[in-house]
Amino acid sequence: MNQPYPTPSAPRGPQDPAIAQAKNPVAAHPITSAAIFALVAASILCTLIVPIYAHITPKIGDWPFFYFYLLAYMPLVAIALWLATLLQRRLATPADGSAVSDAEVAQ
Repeated sequence: MNQPYPTPSAPRGPQDPAIAQAKNPVAAHPITSAAIFALVAASILCTLIVPIYAHITPKIGDWPFFYFYLLAYMPLVAIALWLATLLQRRLATPADGSAVSDAEVAQ
């Protein structure tokens, strides 16, 4: 059961835990959320737009451009998704700094 506030008519402020937890992290940081969306969307779309890399003629050594593009693209996707993960972790960190670090979770 929820305990009533000592003074129910008192205004609730941002220090109230119910209000602090109800804040959506995506709504709180729209630029960071847009950056995450752009990184993930670019990673997916640049693979799905086949005419970008479906060429044989610009050869690099003995490799057709298709293979070179995909081999060069995979590390870029890994870096982009790593950055998106870092940004997403930053969104999920509570404002009071009581986040549990990865080292504490591993123990």
